[in-house]
Amino acid sequence: MNIQTKKRFLASLLLFSLFCLKAETLSEDHQILLSSDAFHRGDFASAQKGYMNLYKQTNKVVYAKEAAISAASLGDIKTAMHLAMLYQKITNNRNDVSINKILVDGYAQMGQIDKAIELLHKIRKEEKTIATDNVLGTLYLTQKRLDKAFPLLNKFYNQVHDEDSLEKLITIYFLQNRKKEGLDLLQSHIDRYGCSEQLCQKALNTFTQFNELDLAKTTFARLYEKNPIVQNAQFYIGVLILLKEFDKAQQIAELFPFDRRLLLDLYTAQKKFAQASKQASLIYQEKKDPKFLGLEAIYHYESLSAKNKKLTKQEMLPIIQKLEQATKERQQILAKTKDKEDAQDAFFYNFLGYSLIDYDLDIKRGMDFVRKALALDSGSVLYLDSLAWGYYKLGNCLEAKKIFSSIAKESIQAEPELKEHNKIIQECKK
Repeated sequence: MNIQTKKRFLASLLLFSLFCLKAETLSEDHQILLSSDAFHRGDFASAQKGYMNLYKQTNKVVYAKEAAISAASLGDIKTAMHLAMLYQKITNNRNDVSINKILVDGYAQMGQIDKAIELLHKIRKEEKTIATDNVLGTLYLTQKRLDKAFPLLNKFYNQVHDEDSLEKLITIYFLQNRKKEGLDLLQSHIDRYGCSEQLCQKALNTFTQFNELDLAKTTFARLYEKNPIVQNAQFYIGVLILLKEFDKAQQIAELFPFDRRLLLDLYTAQKKFAQASKQASLIYQEKKDPKFLGLEAIYHYESLSAKNKKLTKQEMLPIIQKLEQATKERQQILAKTKDKEDAQDAFFYNFLGYSLIDYDLDIKRGMDFVRKALALDSGSVLYLDSLAWGYYKLGNCLEAKKIFSSIAKESIQAEPELKEHNKIIQECKK
């Protein structure tokens, strides 16, 4: 232990020993030392308690003032105001800046904004700082006295360029229907100073709200190019997705360790099903979530059928096997978690069931899967079509026709496969 460390240790030990003694046994100087030390360490509760003990023992009102400041720092505004008013009553001093600041906070929190503003003007005569201007401007803003709020907040922002005052200025612009000036200021700030995650998200929401996606793209593109970090990439990608520029979004996403599901969605949006299948496979291997095994199979099917050809049985068999494995693993998980099946489960059941039916692999089993899908979504015309197709394959044309009679003609005409199945079933003589 070096000499400096020893000194710090001994000083801390001394303070600890002093705190262990009753306040009454300590001298006034020692209590002041302890209370002051507590305050500067951020232990405002101990500081307040110490100064209150000093005030009770000595009846010196200066300790009530210090206790008020400690209480305000602690966030106990009720106690702070009580002590501040006590100080004013005893001293008849209405000009103490520290006390008046406490009262301003108290009045503001109680909604007595006019009182807080009046007192702030008094404080500004003694202490004219940009921080005081910021508080006063904020109070004017709460009253929507925009003509008074703007110059004060604008002056503060131009010196500190913080995000809080920026948001207040933009709020004023929007309240005054000066949308362009507000958006220009927002873009200018991000160009010069960047943005925290919170401000970036608010900016994106604002650009989207006003349908200014091109402005958002310019803003976040420059931010990303200037500082290509994960956060900036994330917001730029978000804008590109809103603009449906999926290819560009994909190129950026591939440079960063984002959740693989983002790339999966981008590949799917572009109908890049081979890449989507591989991505789903990687997610399944990492997370062991059988839904992604199912998606791997579906996207593999989509990639093979992209040439508008019907797959052979040999091509379908591994797809069907993966879907069967996915549904089996999903049932095992649901049995443990007690969760319920959802729309995606229904989709997998129908796809698996229809495949078994259409390829004459196991028609009755396939129909059982389709019925599971219908149990989750009884109104799906696609699932009804699958069940009708199963009856047709079994030679039960009457039941197949009955199911199709429950489907709206508009729905049948809108889906080429349904239209084709309906024609075949209606012509069925079995």
